[in-house]
Amino acid sequence: MAEAAVPVSSSMPFSKLLSFIVGLAVSIAIGVGVFYWAAAPSYDALYNGLEPRDASEVVAALQGAAISYKLDGATGTVLVESGRVHEARLKLAAQGLPKGTSIGIEMLSEEQSFGTSQFVESARYHHAMETELARTISTMRNVKSARVHLAIPKKSVFVRKQETSSASVAINLYGGRTIDQGQVNAIVHLVASSVSNLSPSNITVVDQTGRLLSSGDLSSNVALTAKQYDYTRQVEMDYARRIEHLLEPIIGVGKVRATVNAEIDFTQEESTEEIFNPERTAVRSEQSSETATFDQAQGAGVPGALANQPPEGGVLVEGAGALDAPGAAGTPLNSSKKAVRNYELDRTIRHKRQSVGLIKRLTVAVLVDDHVKGTGGNAERTPLTDEEIARINTLVQQTIGFDQQRGDLVNVINASFTPVEAAEALPEPSLLDNPLLKNITKQVLAGIIILILLFKVVIPTFRNLSEYTPPAPVLPSPEGGGEAGGEGEMARLEHKQGLALPSDHDEKVEFAKAMVGQDPGKVANVVKGWIGNES
Repeated sequence: MAEAAVPVSSSMPFSKLLSFIVGLAVSIAIGVGVFYWAAAPSYDALYNGLEPRDASEVVAALQGAAISYKLDGATGTVLVESGRVHEARLKLAAQGLPKGTSIGIEMLSEEQSFGTSQFVESARYHHAMETELARTISTMRNVKSARVHLAIPKKSVFVRKQETSSASVAINLYGGRTIDQGQVNAIVHLVASSVSNLSPSNITVVDQTGRLLSSGDLSSNVALTAKQYDYTRQVEMDYARRIEHLLEPIIGVGKVRATVNAEIDFTQEESTEEIFNPERTAVRSEQSSETATFDQAQGAGVPGALANQPPEGGVLVEGAGALDAPGAAGTPLNSSKKAVRNYELDRTIRHKRQSVGLIKRLTVAVLVDDHVKGTGGNAERTPLTDEEIARINTLVQQTIGFDQQRGDLVNVINASFTPVEAAEALPEPSLLDNPLLKNITKQVLAGIIILILLFKVVIPTFRNLSEYTPPAPVLPSPEGGGEAGGEGEMARLEHKQGLALPSDHDEKVEFAKAMVGQDPGKVANVVKGWIGNES
């Protein structure tokens, strides 16, 4: 008697189906994430550590310029696309951004409350002055930022209690940059000129490493000596540069070395001299006087009428003077003449003040290379002749203004220079530093990951779902049916499973192999039943 067909579910087990669905969903999520990662542009830092006020202005400017950005609110870092960093900085610089958080003189334009005290107003003005000075110093070359601290005492009505102001300046230099002494002195005098009663000696300048840049007393002997040393080195370098510039066209570039030692007199001397020239005279004033004494005895007589009588008439003689006339007073007994003349001598007054920085002596040493023909190891060197050395010596003397009385000395020596090794070529920029290559590499890597997920996860999952075959159930063998253990068993399997069993022997063998691969335990039970029936 045939058994009734028992329906067997041909659907996949729920746990296995769930694992397929989860794996497929995870693969799709990874693929989508990789796609968006590849499509998203790379970002580089535009500014770091911005204050909220500056960050908001920078973000608004980037939005107006249609530049994609990212803002890290915790650190104040603004990121933009790698290829548009310089463009963004130029556009922001045109708008004066970032401005910085320091508020300068514009603080005074803000509306003040009615209860603001005079102390608060003075403090705001003080802070505004510091901020404006810091902004001005920050515009100098090699200076990234600056801070200024002013110590301005209160004004007193008593002259004796007047206190001087002082200031300190802290500058932050760009990486790898330095500041020369001239710029430091300029900063000192800039601050001193901006604050009343502030002398340059009361200003201190330091950098971000704490190194003291100003001596604090520019009029001290140490500062003066430093200036004199700098001036001496400048004179020596100028002479050496002039000598090399003159000889390089003759000898060759890099084949002349010149060193100059200058002795400079910084002594300040003043002298006054008065010179008289007796050969050149002029009458300044003249005074003369003449004195004569006469004999008065001839005209004297006894007083009376006769003495008062007029003299008798005389005889007029032509050419006779009055004294020769009868009755004259008489000839002078004594006469004297006196003359005084004052002469002005030629006088010259000279006032001399010796100039500071006069050259007392120059010592020059010039080293000249041989004549070289050829390159490399086959180069032929020929020493300079005595005539060539003498000609070079003459040129050097004329260049420095040689003065033998001053004690100048010039020495020209010919020697073979050690060949300079050729500088190695700088390595070319790596392709990995190219932003375009970075984007392409990222997209290619994302494509490879997506293809791996597609061919290794997604497609095999769908193939397993479409080709799934449920395992064959184990059927009990019929009692006493020896022949039925073979074909009868297969017939019942075909009836209960609803499967169309192949009729060909080879196809049956392949079907049996497939069943063994899917569920070998159940097939073993079927074979075991067959063997039991045959026995």
